[in-house]
Amino acid sequence: MRWAKNGLSIIEILIVLFILALLMVPTTTYVLKYHQSALLDSAAKEIIEIANFARESAVNERKAFYIVFDEDGFVVLRENRDMVDKKHHFPEHIRIKDKSDGFSPLVFNPDGTAKTGGYLVLADTAGKKEIRIILHNLTGRCFISE
Repeated sequence: MRWAKNGLSIIEILIVLFILALLMVPTTTYVLKYHQSALLDSAAKEIIEIANFARESAVNERKAFYIVFDEDGFVVLRENRDMVDKKHHFPEHIRIKDKSDGFSPLVFNPDGTAKTGGYLVLADTAGKKEIRIILHNLTGRCFISE
């Protein structure tokens, strides 16, 4: 009696799985690096959006607004040190590498200007990428420096 060979042997399945695993390693590495880079970009954009919000609120309410940064994130405060919103936390592996006196704290005056200009450098501790945020004191505007 002859056995008909209808299926795959265990060795053939293991070889296919091994080849798939080899192909997944570079793909996974690329996706993780892209994800970390996207987290850093989104954290920088969030800081700029919150700074624009604080600047506009200072003009509308005719009060000074502060953005206070610490190692975990930042918070927006009114002139009388009341918290405006929740504390914003940085994503995992995103930290402040360096900041000037203009960001310690970041102060927006009632006329829409910033008390002092300066810069803030956000760094991705896992991927070693950095983004520099610049603040102009006369306009009170923040932007990402290339």
